[in-house]
Amino acid sequence: MDLQENALAERLRLAGLRPTRQRLSLATILFGAGDRHVSAEKLHQEALAAQINVSLATVYNTLNQFKA
Repeated sequence: MDLQENALAERLRLAGLRPTRQRLSLATILFGAGDRHVSAEKLHQEALAAQINVSLATVYNTLNQFKA
Protein backbone atom coordinates (compact mmCIF):
# COMPACT_ATOMS: atom_id res chain seq x y z
CA MET A 1 0.00 0.00 0.00
CA ASP A 2 1.39 3.41 -0.88
CA LEU A 3 1.11 6.57 1.19
CA GLN A 4 -2.08 7.77 -0.51
CA GLU A 5 -3.78 4.39 -0.06
CA ASN A 6 -2.77 4.33 3.61
CA ALA A 7 -4.27 7.79 4.13
CA LEU A 8 -7.49 6.79 2.36
CA ALA A 9 -7.67 3.55 4.37
CA GLU A 10 -7.33 5.54 7.58
CA ARG A 11 -10.06 7.97 6.48
CA LEU A 12 -12.37 5.05 5.77
CA ARG A 13 -11.64 3.49 9.17
CA LEU A 14 -12.31 6.79 10.92
CA ALA A 15 -15.66 6.95 9.11
CA GLY A 16 -16.50 3.46 10.37
CA LEU A 17 -15.97 1.76 7.00
CA ARG A 18 -13.77 -1.23 6.35
CA PRO A 19 -11.13 -0.30 3.73
CA THR A 20 -11.96 -3.00 1.20
CA ARG A 21 -10.11 -3.26 -2.10
CA GLN A 22 -13.13 -1.88 -3.99
CA ARG A 23 -13.65 1.04 -1.59
CA LEU A 24 -9.97 1.94 -1.74
CA SER A 25 -9.94 1.73 -5.53
CA LEU A 26 -13.03 3.90 -5.88
CA ALA A 27 -11.74 6.39 -3.30
CA THR A 28 -8.44 6.65 -5.18
CA ILE A 29 -10.25 7.45 -8.42
CA LEU A 30 -12.74 9.78 -6.76
CA PHE A 31 -10.38 11.77 -4.55
CA GLY A 32 -7.19 11.44 -6.58
CA ALA A 33 -8.21 13.97 -9.23
CA GLY A 34 -8.93 16.84 -6.83
CA ASP A 35 -12.30 18.47 -6.29
CA ARG A 36 -14.77 17.62 -9.01
CA HIS A 37 -18.35 16.58 -9.55
CA VAL A 38 -18.75 13.04 -10.81
CA SER A 39 -21.79 10.85 -11.34
CA ALA A 40 -21.94 7.22 -10.29
CA GLU A 41 -22.00 6.23 -13.94
CA LYS A 42 -18.89 8.29 -14.70
CA LEU A 43 -17.05 6.84 -11.69
CA HIS A 44 -18.06 3.35 -12.84
CA GLN A 45 -16.69 4.06 -16.34
CA GLU A 46 -13.42 5.37 -14.87
CA ALA A 47 -13.12 2.28 -12.67
CA LEU A 48 -13.65 -0.05 -15.61
CA ALA A 49 -11.12 1.91 -17.68
CA ALA A 50 -8.63 1.44 -14.82
CA GLN A 51 -9.38 -2.31 -14.94
CA ILE A 52 -11.14 -2.27 -11.57
CA ASN A 53 -13.84 -4.92 -11.72
CA VAL A 54 -16.75 -3.31 -9.87
CA SER A 55 -20.49 -3.28 -10.54
CA LEU A 56 -22.52 -0.11 -10.94
CA ALA A 57 -24.53 -1.14 -7.85
CA THR A 58 -21.32 -1.30 -5.82
CA VAL A 59 -20.39 2.18 -7.03
CA TYR A 60 -23.78 3.54 -5.93
CA ASN A 61 -23.54 1.78 -2.55
CA THR A 62 -20.00 3.02 -1.99
CA LEU A 63 -20.92 6.61 -2.88
CA ASN A 64 -23.84 6.45 -0.44
CA GLN A 65 -21.49 5.14 2.26
CA PHE A 66 -18.97 7.90 1.53
CA LYS A 67 -21.73 10.49 1.73
CA ALA A 68 -22.99 9.19 5.06
